[in-house]
Amino acid sequence: MAFSISGLTLSAYSEAQTAVSGTSANGGGSGSAASVDSACSQNFVDRQNPGNPSSASGSQYILQNGCSTAIGNNANAQKASVAIGDRASASDSGISIGIGASTTKNSAIAIGTVALATGNTSFALGRQSAATADYATAIGNVAYASGESGIAMGHSAFAQGYRSIAIGSSDSRAAGNDGVSSGATYNPATQTRASGIASVALGAGAVAAPDGSIALGANSVGAANATGPARFSGDAIASGGALSVGSAGAERQVRNVAGGTAGTDAVNVNQLAAVADSAVQYDDATKGNVTLGGATSTDGGVTGGTKLTNVARGAVSATSTDAVNGSQLYQTNQQLSNVSTQVAGNTTNIAALQQDALQWNATLGAYDASHGNGAPQQIANVAQGVKGTDAVNVDQLNAAVKTGVGQLDSLAVKYDDASKQQVSLGGGNGSAPVRVTNVAEGGVLVGSTDAVNGSQLRRATDGMAAALGGGATANANGSINAPKYDVGGATFNNVGDALGNLDTRVAGNTTTIQNHETRLGNAEANLANNTTAISGLQKDALQFDPGVGAYNAARGGVATQITNVADGGIAAGSKDAVNGGQLYGVKSALEQQITNVSNQAGEAVKNVVKYDVDASGNRLNSVSLVGGDAASPVVLKNVAAGVDDADAVNVKQLKSVQSSVNQLGAMAVTYDDASKGVITLGGGAGGTRITNVQAGTLSPTSTDAVNGSQLHATNQQVAKNTTDITNLQESVTNVTNGKAGLVQQQDPNGQITVGAGTGGTSVNFANSANADRVLTGVAAGVNNNDAVNVGQLNSVLKDVRTSQEIKAAATDANTSWIAHADAGAFGATATASGKNAVAVGQGSVADRDNSFSVGAKGNERQVTNVAAGTAPTDAVNVQQLNDNVAAASAASRGYTDQRIGQVYNDLNTVKKDMFGGVASAMAVAGLPQPTAPGRSMVSAATANYRGQQGFAAGYSYLTQNDKWVVKASVTGNSRSDFGAVVGAGYQF
Repeated sequence: MAFSISGLTLSAYSEAQTAVSGTSANGGGSGSAASVDSACSQNFVDRQNPGNPSSASGSQYILQNGCSTAIGNNANAQKASVAIGDRASASDSGISIGIGASTTKNSAIAIGTVALATGNTSFALGRQSAATADYATAIGNVAYASGESGIAMGHSAFAQGYRSIAIGSSDSRAAGNDGVSSGATYNPATQTRASGIASVALGAGAVAAPDGSIALGANSVGAANATGPARFSGDAIASGGALSVGSAGAERQVRNVAGGTAGTDAVNVNQLAAVADSAVQYDDATKGNVTLGGATSTDGGVTGGTKLTNVARGAVSATSTDAVNGSQLYQTNQQLSNVSTQVAGNTTNIAALQQDALQWNATLGAYDASHGNGAPQQIANVAQGVKGTDAVNVDQLNAAVKTGVGQLDSLAVKYDDASKQQVSLGGGNGSAPVRVTNVAEGGVLVGSTDAVNGSQLRRATDGMAAALGGGATANANGSINAPKYDVGGATFNNVGDALGNLDTRVAGNTTTIQNHETRLGNAEANLANNTTAISGLQKDALQFDPGVGAYNAARGGVATQITNVADGGIAAGSKDAVNGGQLYGVKSALEQQITNVSNQAGEAVKNVVKYDVDASGNRLNSVSLVGGDAASPVVLKNVAAGVDDADAVNVKQLKSVQSSVNQLGAMAVTYDDASKGVITLGGGAGGTRITNVQAGTLSPTSTDAVNGSQLHATNQQVAKNTTDITNLQESVTNVTNGKAGLVQQQDPNGQITVGAGTGGTSVNFANSANADRVLTGVAAGVNNNDAVNVGQLNSVLKDVRTSQEIKAAATDANTSWIAHADAGAFGATATASGKNAVAVGQGSVADRDNSFSVGAKGNERQVTNVAAGTAPTDAVNVQQLNDNVAAASAASRGYTDQRIGQVYNDLNTVKKDMFGGVASAMAVAGLPQPTAPGRSMVSAATANYRGQQGFAAGYSYLTQNDKWVVKASVTGNSRSDFGAVVGAGYQF
């Protein structure tokens, strides 16, 4: 095979290898030649790495004349880069290896089919992997790292956030076929994705979206830390992402966690259960009662209960449900005592008030001012009323009566003089006549003296005109147009002329006619008289005045009296006018009632029990009882026995208490005198026993009484001390008798000591020839400073030789058990029986492979000072637990609030849309249509319904035959909803 390099043809591989390091290299075969840049790089710089320091001096490694290498069809390498593979391309010191692999930035590396590294020093490894940001790393089939310094490892893994990490594979069985391999295509649905800044997603399908979040485990979903104080602790929660080991509905357990103690320790279920057991809980789910489970108490003679101390003062109000403390109750008791005294005085005053106060009389349906035998009484010192429902006094009544009478006098219609023969409207001296309106029809009979009204006069003139005939008519002013008589070919305008010209053939009727003329003359005179009377009536009658909306008694502009008014009915529904006599009676009665009320009110107020007031008249929270003699106390009688805490008590109850106190005094233990230095029990010569005495404190400063059990214990100790002293005396005797020296045994079964009373740090067992001695009969050592025997040493050597099962001697004479060479057990009786297991601490058991135990079932230990876990296998501490609980709670509340708010907004939107639709419908309904055949109409209408505006425009047409109506209209509203409608109708 031949290679062509820079125009040279080399047949030997060794020759081509040398040439490849030059400026260009072409791959063999029939494809296009590989290409490189024409000049080598003059300043290739590799930054210094402490783990891989440059051999050159200085902080930078400078490669002069670094050249590019391209191998493969259409491979292209530029600026000291390497491109190997069909259509591979590289630049700026990059490395591309694989078909279609490509790098575009400084020192980027792309390895794999169509691998792409476009970020500065980015790294893409795997088929169609992509590292598109600076310092990004993508490893795996279609792995994608688009975040700066991000790391994506695994099938379809996606590191999107700055410094994010996504490690895990998508579900390749659910991925598509790339034409060659099944499940090879990019699968975002089940990919591992880290999209938040500094987020970490570890596990198949794990997703870490919030900044700083960690999703640990398959399909785990990361979340952000909650805001606000932590649950339980109340501490502020640090900002950033949270650690998630699962997702909603697919949570995971963190197991084998020992109970934590410090704020950063992890806690386990046992701790939480203990907290729940120690908490004060409701008795049942109704939360109606809480029963405290403290020790039994006999305080106050009541058995049971738990004392609650350091209770803050509760709010004391009508709606308060706070607990109150003892000081508040003491204050209440003091106030109740004061109230009892006040109530005693109030009761007497109330009894007096019942006799003297103005009270409601249910029978009368009013306040009754009667007193004693029921006689009416005055109500004196009544202030002037202001409102419509206020009581008025005599001064107000007099003024009102005077004003009313004056107004009535000025407007009354009165006789001109005492003869009562004439009434002149307008006061008798008016210059203009006065109209009397609304006059009822008077009787028109012989002897009638009634006034007639205008309608009656009109009927009379109409009748007269009709009687005259000849075209005579009555005018509106009461005059009559002259008649026209045609008699004997002549025209006459009055009856006389017409009759005078009558034919002689009616001569016989002359007398009759004359009589008629006489009657007509009388009628004319009567008519004139009536006209005069009506004119006078118009001036003098009392008429309704529309301008004032009432009858106006003014005459000639001057007010007049209406006299001789009969008594009007005085009842609930009466509308009669009342006269002066009736008003005077009301005045007199009201004056008497006011006087009665004033007198009674004065007595009632004088005897009312009232709150004390300060110098400014402000009410104080006290009541002082004052009798006839201000210096003497007031007795409150007929006080019922108090029942509730706030009730007043009477003397009978007080005497009962005093009796109990006297009885208690006879049985009480009291001080001998006021100095309180001595108490002498009164049990006679034999003394008095005091039982149920609590054990007193035994200390140098204690002044507590001690009970019999304490004295018994002291007596027992004294007896023991006496025995010990006797034994000590015997031992001293033995020493005195010669039981002394370096090796001693004070009694046959006692301890043997060697040099116990001398100095020195070693014991030499060598004989006189300086030869070694054997120390036999040595028991197996237990304590750290005990001697061990050969049997113990052989056992240890045997365990070391087998290197499989080791029993290690512990400091407390117990042993540890290690079943496998790759396991470890540290501590007395610690056991590590699992492979690669570790047991630390006395009695710890690690019986599962690859486990770490610091205790055993029932003897767990805390792991304290645990830092907040970050890696997937780190333990979490109590602080993290609190934070996560708070975060979960806050997230739940936030989600609930958000969803409720969204539902409310949706409902509000639907409501407004509905109102807009109603407004649109109303607008369409308001469109008119033509009413005449063959007519068309263009119309518009608008409507408003509950804040929303609707509008409509339409066209309608009524056919020529008046049978068909065609309508078309469009509508819209303020909710931006629009519609159209077309209709036709046939009427018959």
